Amino acid sequence: MASGEGRPLTPGSLLTVEAIGANRDLLRGSGIDWGSGSGCLAIAVARIDAVDAVVGIELEVSDVEIANWNAQQNGVASRVSFVQADLFAPFSDEDSSVLTRLVGATDFIVTNPPASQGDDGLGWRRRVLQGARRYLVPGAPALVQISYQYGLRRIEQLATDAGYDYEGILASTDWVPFDQRRLDLSAQLVQYAREEARGGLPYTFRGSPTEMTHMSAEDALARYRSSKESPQSKWQVHMYRKR
Repeated sequence: MASGEGRPLTPGSLLTVEAIGANRDLLRGSGIDWGSGSGCLAIAVARIDAVDAVVGIELEVSDVEIANWNAQQNGVASRVSFVQADLFAPFSDEDSSVLTRLVGATDFIVTNPPASQGDDGLGWRRRVLQGARRYLVPGAPALVQISYQYGLRRIEQLATDAGYDYEGILASTDWVPFDQRRLDLSAQLVQYAREEARGGLPYTFRGSPTEMTHMSAEDALARYRSSKESPQSKWQVHMYRKR
């Protein structure tokens, strides 16, 4: 699959593409790829015979341009379109018309949202799932990338908060470092520890792939500060279904 300007797929995007391929029987009709970036998820979905059309929603106009180019290079431009929008609020009348046609008529959504700041990290996913309800038909599947460290209780609560049923894990990597050399991941671990200190649900890490015991974000942060060893987590894709 082409990726505009040589942009590599992130681990979360790569796993979501794999989940789409392994669960293609869930996807048919028309769908949404929220936060489409360079278009890799929309393109993967458009290759499924039972899928008629996919609309990618993206904030950055440069990514919309790259995604359109990638769709053309992968031979699915007739089944994929991309709109520029902030969450589900489009910037142009033309894009608004595209999204209006999807209201109450969308059969599925796939999404790999970024972690949010200033909350438990799932704020974007809550807003995406809640906003998607207006578009999805009852019973529509939602394939959502959410990493292991958020913990099953929080992942299940996300379904309840957004008006979906939680149906489990569709795909997962093995244990991988939550690499604290990356500025975004180091900031997230601090954010998670603060959320726990405020009384939020605990997060779940491992100290190493071979350790059977789990640790909270506060413990993982303390361990990293003393040993410089990154905690371990997993990239995962979860299945939700609109009530």
